[in-house]
Amino acid sequence: MKKILIPVLISLLFMQTIHGQGDSAAYERRPFQFTFLFPPLSTNGAANSRIVNDVSLNLFLGVSGGVEAFELGAFINIDQYHVRGAQLAGFGNTVGGWAEGAQLAGFYNVNGTYLSGFQGSGFVNVTGTGVKGAQVAGFVNVAGDSLEGVQGAGFINVAGKAKKAVQVAGFGNVAGEGKTHFQGSGFFNVAEEINGAQLAGFINVAGNVKGFQGAGFLNVCDSIDGVPLAFISVVKKNGYRNVGFTSSEVQYASLSFKMGVKRLYTIYSFGKPSGPMSRWMFGGGLGTEFDLSQKMLFNIEGTVHQELWIGNTATPRFLYIDRLNLYNSLKFLFGWNMDDKVRLHVGPTFNVSVADSNPDMGVLTWSEIPPYSFYEHTSSNYERTNVQMWVGIQGSIHF
Repeated sequence: MKKILIPVLISLLFMQTIHGQGDSAAYERRPFQFTFLFPPLSTNGAANSRIVNDVSLNLFLGVSGGVEAFELGAFINIDQYHVRGAQLAGFGNTVGGWAEGAQLAGFYNVNGTYLSGFQGSGFVNVTGTGVKGAQVAGFVNVAGDSLEGVQGAGFINVAGKAKKAVQVAGFGNVAGEGKTHFQGSGFFNVAEEINGAQLAGFINVAGNVKGFQGAGFLNVCDSIDGVPLAFISVVKKNGYRNVGFTSSEVQYASLSFKMGVKRLYTIYSFGKPSGPMSRWMFGGGLGTEFDLSQKMLFNIEGTVHQELWIGNTATPRFLYIDRLNLYNSLKFLFGWNMDDKVRLHVGPTFNVSVADSNPDMGVLTWSEIPPYSFYEHTSSNYERTNVQMWVGIQGSIHF
């Protein structure tokens, strides 16, 4: 870490020095400069920080007023005013003002104001005001004010404002204000407005979403014109939320909670099937709702439930899953709005059970889920996987 900090501090020290010479001083233009090791060992001598060169070559550490076409440095390039064209450094580029074109460095790029073009580094890119183009870094990108373009980083992207922006990071993206067209990260995204897609491995947070919001665990937004997909999706203003009590030929009584939007909502369910009082089922799924009329609804839902034993004296734990014993159901439900808060649903279901039926597995006797079946098959594997299919019916009331 010390080896990394030393050259960065050197770069910042030179920036402070040349700023001390006067940012407002009129600069001179020259076609070429070469710095041998470090200033003032330069063809421009001690005046190098006030001269803008068309071409600048630095054997180790170079300081110039600016560049109009091309700059190449083996270690660090420092320019007080601006860079136009291409700037390449083995370690880092530091520009007190703006940059137009391409900045490429092995470790870092820093611009005092804005970037118009491409900024690529092995570790970090920082631009003080805005980025119009692309920032690509191995670790982090920062656009202090606005981003209009693409940020791609191995760890995190940060932009004060977003306009037609795309942010892709291995860990997280943050866009403080404005519209972001796409955010994709391995862990989290935060944006004021998404007009496209927001994808994260764990969590998404947005003000308004127009498009798709997908996360491995949690989506949160004020409103959405599109669909959210996550284990938990919280839509504050135009979201879909209700609690229901359901009865079917498999689960005599179950409690469910649905959340998301009407076009796509997540279902969480817990119910009591036949058998001893210690036998229960938990699960969830996805659903969509269509308005047939002002009073009539049609819902299509798919759910998966697993058998769960609670407080059974034969099991080693209070909550215990003895073996794979799944109840999978595809439901076609017709609904009626009784009033603003109460809905009734009823409809047919197509069901498939999948269970490990080997008596040598588990500590409890296998309890079949289907009350009957029109198809049954048991595999010859060790688990003796049993598959059964049947048609059922479900009725529910929702609030």
